[in-house]
Amino acid sequence: MPRNRRRYLFLGLSLIWMAVIFYFSGQTGGQSGALSSSVSGFLRLPERLVRKGAHAAEYAVLGALYMGVSDSCSGTGWWKYAAPFLAAAVYAASDELHQMFSAGRTPAFGDVALDCAGAAFGILAAAALLAWKRKRKENI
Repeated sequence: MPRNRRRYLFLGLSLIWMAVIFYFSGQTGGQSGALSSSVSGFLRLPERLVRKGAHAAEYAVLGALYMGVSDSCSGTGWWKYAAPFLAAAVYAASDELHQMFSAGRTPAFGDVALDCAGAAFGILAAAALLAWKRKRKENI
């Protein structure tokens, strides 16, 4: 797939995923709690683990999508990895601020840190996958 096309694909997927995160942040405390409770019951895991795991997983996906955008842009070096991380961190902070306006929800710095950790994991996983694909392509 051409580089520009791949960039727009990942950008579009990133925007869709950001909208999904925005939707979940806009839920009231009761709605969010009910969803967490039902998922924790289904998985038979503590609700706190499900809630915090959801934070990390949401941002792991976002970090991987941002890495797809960054990888399809020109440039190399540390900025290729720092840019998606910074974008995810800014979005995580704005997401917590968004929760201030949702009934029964409060922002938490710990959630931003967890989101950033999830984003870092997603970025590193995507970078490893991209490196593996390139190496495999070179060997063919």
